[in-house]
Amino acid sequence: MRLLFSGTSLSLILLVSVFLTVFFLPGESFCQITLTGSGLSGNPKLCFRNIEGSEKEVNTKVFNTLWACGWFDLVSGTKSAEYIIDGKMENGNIVLSVKNGGEVEICKVRTKGTAPNAIYSAVDLILNKLFNIQGICQSRIAFSAETGRGKKEIYMCDIDGSNIKKITSNGSLNIEASWHPSGKALLFNQYLTASTPLVEYDIVRNRSRILSGMRGLNSGKVSHNGKKIALVVTLGNQVDLFVRDYEGGNIVRLTNDRANEASPCWSPDDSKICFVSDKTGRPKLYIISAEGGKAERLKGTSGSECVAPAWNKNNLIAYTAKLGSYVLKVMDLNKIFPMTGTEENSVRPYISENLSIQGEGASWAPDNRHIVLAVNGKILVADTRTGKSRILVHGKSSCTGAAWSPVLR
Repeated sequence: MRLLFSGTSLSLILLVSVFLTVFFLPGESFCQITLTGSGLSGNPKLCFRNIEGSEKEVNTKVFNTLWACGWFDLVSGTKSAEYIIDGKMENGNIVLSVKNGGEVEICKVRTKGTAPNAIYSAVDLILNKLFNIQGICQSRIAFSAETGRGKKEIYMCDIDGSNIKKITSNGSLNIEASWHPSGKALLFNQYLTASTPLVEYDIVRNRSRILSGMRGLNSGKVSHNGKKIALVVTLGNQVDLFVRDYEGGNIVRLTNDRANEASPCWSPDDSKICFVSDKTGRPKLYIISAEGGKAERLKGTSGSECVAPAWNKNNLIAYTAKLGSYVLKVMDLNKIFPMTGTEENSVRPYISENLSIQGEGASWAPDNRHIVLAVNGKILVADTRTGKSRILVHGKSSCTGAAWSPVLR
């Protein structure tokens, strides 16, 4: 069955693929801009004028990328703009000039070539210089899409919904994709007759292997350092949570009860695991040491049910709460489990008040601000700072289980 969906980019991307680098122009002086005032809850306004001498597709791709990164509100004129970006072509490369609202140049970046990766790299570098963040434009988003009755395959796309690629072609039900911290492999569940093995797919070598293939359920997430994996597996008549070395061995059983556990995710320092348990009769969030011990219920969450937690490096947990419909909620854990000695803890994150975006299955972007999730067969990108969302992928094929890659390409 043919897959039918589309991304939200405004034009077809260039179909060239070359090795790309981004670097500062020699002799330029640079300064770091700190987001202040209204920018703490919203976005600064940006006017992108054009790139002199470039093809229309290049201009469109730069515009799309500046829009899709989610750190600017694009405006058509310079009167209200806090930043202005224009550029020119030099020997087949793009030179982008970033200015403040008074037309004073802040920095320049140069790309090697005009392919999408070059443009993504340039915008990521601009984000790093202006806001001191890790850019997200070179990251990718994986998701499951329906290809037939009872069949889903894993796909991935760029942050503007372009460059959609099919990852699996096994004709079964493949869901719950997550990324290895290297960004070079995807993990997902493949539903077979007697089991749901946890599969690792190497997107560089295009080959797969089974990480956990016990009879029944096998589901899990890799620790941030890539050394451990939190596994929910069926053992006898129980579904419990375990931790083991990524390549096998050194297994620690974390739960042992009649409750059903699900959806483990790791704390920023890999010392704790948040997971879902229905021990009280309804799914709720619990936190336990990765070395074992008593699981504590996470208090202060919303909704009659709480599922699908995702823990980011700024110590925020996004989860899906049942409040009539299923909606995205975010909880700041810095007061409960303060991080020490980390760069992320030096700046307190801002979360939009009363954040409530319809959708399920949150996954954080590398900027620890944006989230990808699914609703009504569509993949959305949500902004936890502004509370706004945009459609990333949609079409006749139902899409679920989105996951944002943790590192840049």
